Amino acid sequence: MPIWLSFLVCVSGSTICHVEVPDIDPFVGLPACQVAGMQSWSQWERNHPGFYIAKVRCSIGSRPQGDGQA
Repeated sequence: MPIWLSFLVCVSGSTICHVEVPDIDPFVGLPACQVAGMQSWSQWERNHPGFYIAKVRCSIGSRPQGDGQA
């Protein structure tokens, strides 16, 4: 089963959040997804001022539905 990386992204100083799914291929193993999520976290936040990642998630099965592309 494929494993997909996604972020719960929130507007800084707000409780407004949405799901972002990076435009990358799914992972074969859970550890690979977790490592990629931790490596991508700070880079994503640097490239998206005014937002922060509240949660990193690795989902097994179908690609998560996101509100945008990370």
